[in-house]
Amino acid sequence: MPLVSKLQLPFERWPKEDRTRWDDAFREADIFDDDRRGTHLAEATRKALRVAYAQYLRFLSDNHPRLLAEAPEARINRNLMAKYVELLRKTHRDISVATSLHHLRMALRLTCPKADWSWLLTITKRIAASAPVRAKKYGQVSSAELYLLGLKLMDEATTETADQTEISEASALKYRDGMLIALLSLVAPRRRTAAALRIGKQLIKSGELWALTIPPEDVKGKRPLDFALSRNFCYHIDLYLQKYRQRIPGAGSHNGLWPSNKGGPMTANAIYGTVCKRTRKAFGFSVNPHRFRHAAGTLWSIEDPKNVRGVKDLLGHASYDKMTEPHYIMGQSRIAGRSLARAIDAATK
Repeated sequence: MPLVSKLQLPFERWPKEDRTRWDDAFREADIFDDDRRGTHLAEATRKALRVAYAQYLRFLSDNHPRLLAEAPEARINRNLMAKYVELLRKTHRDISVATSLHHLRMALRLTCPKADWSWLLTITKRIAASAPVRAKKYGQVSSAELYLLGLKLMDEATTETADQTEISEASALKYRDGMLIALLSLVAPRRRTAAALRIGKQLIKSGELWALTIPPEDVKGKRPLDFALSRNFCYHIDLYLQKYRQRIPGAGSHNGLWPSNKGGPMTANAIYGTVCKRTRKAFGFSVNPHRFRHAAGTLWSIEDPKNVRGVKDLLGHASYDKMTEPHYIMGQSRIAGRSLARAIDAATK
């Protein structure tokens, strides 16, 4: 059973009606079933919604326990929400409060689909709009700089191994990390997608070149992605697979593209920690994997502003206006990947 924060009401203590509605929202449905509310949501999203809902139930349990006997729709109104926001603000910044309310609203749409929650959306937007904007260090680095860092790490590993009779684990890990950072800068996948990459499944060789073919189940938006990788980068992949990957302990027991030194493929969290560590050492501040996505959109807008809407396909977003434009300043993902690669080439010449 997963650990539950003391700020959340454990699932087994939720009112029976809430537990039933929650399970119904995520039950498997066939194509003829009209009630498919939560089946399309990724596991991470489901977890975030459950946390937000459990936190609100904890607030009710601690402050208004009698309301738990009411129907879910009757337990939330503007007055209660004002008190809940006041409580959240004691320990959270406004941007975090807005995120929590956003997840709570999404959870309520699943458990109470017939109720109108537009008023909660309005409150959430007001709080988010009033939140102070903090300077973002990651804005100081571009996809081109990140790509060059990846090449630098791979070159250093190659130089180190020139004098080694047997490639050391440290050099193999450095080459792996360099290739990981370079790939993140080229196609900007989410870390969960990067962790799911398998040789011969998502990473496929056609002739002398490699391509990434990522199925919907490995993408948050459930949109398949297809990237053709440059000849230069394919050379680094060949060298990695032939010379370095096998020197990482346990790499021969699985086909994960990024073997950890613990005997299995790297997890999404391991990728996060590794990328942050390498970028912090190089730049003086960490650049987490999601910031590679921001960097990709920023570089594209500078080097190829006429075609900047193509970043939607690179990042796997359903639309430019609703998802990409607010965060990152046409075609298919294959074309999008090539466009970003050209932008990186132009910026690194």
